[in-house]
Amino acid sequence: MNVARGEGAYQRTRNGRTLVWNNHVKSGDEATWWGGRDREGYAHGFGTLIWYTKETGSAKPALYARYWGRMIGGKFNGPVNVHSKKRTHYAIFDDGARVTRWSAGTAPSEASAKWRVAIARHNAVSEPEAPAEGPLSGRLEMGDGRSEKYESIQDLTSEHWPMIDIDDSLRLLAWPPRSLRKRSEH
Repeated sequence: MNVARGEGAYQRTRNGRTLVWNNHVKSGDEATWWGGRDREGYAHGFGTLIWYTKETGSAKPALYARYWGRMIGGKFNGPVNVHSKKRTHYAIFDDGARVTRWSAGTAPSEASAKWRVAIARHNAVSEPEAPAEGPLSGRLEMGDGRSEKYESIQDLTSEHWPMIDIDDSLRLLAWPPRSLRKRSEH
């Protein structure tokens, strides 16, 4: 069973018990997984994934490479080692995608720190610049030149607004500003 997700796909291991992510699906690809599985059957935790490929003219799939590292939801996450053609390399993966180049040797102990940095860079989203300075004192400047004193959650609750089971910070964001509210006559 292959389940398509973007460019790759999930596929079952040879024994049919575990789902693993295949970034570059080719006809004849097979895998084995030595490690844990989560409740949905996806590879989970530290283990070894062995990929086999079917070469032209061959009846049986041939060993392609052995990967070992940490899986979450059937995808490698963090430092991953690979052994293929008598050589070992490592790279950093995020959600099944390699985010660094392959480096010679096995992942060093400081690879976990490099992993966090590589993932942060890979997932970085540009944020808008912070304003030069915030509002002065305890007043909020309105677009029309008026100013209004900051309000707190205590200010809102003292106005006898109906209590809704939401977080105070959401209440401050959701309720209209004081200048637009009418006081209830209770």
